[in-house]
Order: sequence, then structure tokens, then C-alpha cells
Amino acid sequence: MLIQQAAAVAGQLLLKMGMAQAGSFAWTAEFWGRHVFLNLWLQLGLWLLIAANVFWLWILNKYAFSLVYPLTSLGFIFSVFSGMVVFHEMVTPMHWVGVVLIMIGCLCIAH
Repeated sequence: MLIQQAAAVAGQLLLKMGMAQAGSFAWTAEFWGRHVFLNLWLQLGLWLLIAANVFWLWILNKYAFSLVYPLTSLGFIFSVFSGMVVFHEMVTPMHWVGVVLIMIGCLCIAH
């Protein structure tokens, strides 16, 4: 689960980086052609998300759904840390309370 969620969050980070580079979102052929389909960050992010989802299918095949699905909340933890490190986002004390509660929940489910 750690690898799968890390790959999913990394894919989302790459999508965020690609969309930041793309500029203002538009439903035009020019935007999608030039700024989305030709954007390396978006392409890498999509491939990483595809890989994460293939790995997710393998996990679902091997383990109990009631165990693994709640552990997808690890992505919330990874995303808070990634937002801080990669995008220098401000993380409030309430964010940290939420991260701790999620970690406690994951520990309870995993045991």
C-alpha cells in the first residue's frame, strides 16, 4: 500500500506541476493540444497514475478490501508532506491534527 499510494501521490504532484506550467485552464483545442498533451509533466503524471492503478488492482486481488481500502488514506498523509516540500504550502496545526488522526486510524486498521 505504501508504494501504491506513494506512486499515486507522485502522479498527482506531477499533474499539479504540469497544470501550473500550462497556465489558465481552457476548453480549447489550443490549450489541450499545446499545454496538456505536449506537457511532459502531465504525461509522466498520467503514466505514474496508470502504474499506481495497475498496482492497486493487484493489491485488491491479493488482500481483503476492508483492510486495504481504508489504507488509501495514507495518500492524505503523503499529500500533506508533499505539498509542504514540493510546493512550499503552509500546513496549519489543524492539518497536523488530521495527519495524526489518519495515522492512528491506519495503525488501528493494519493490526
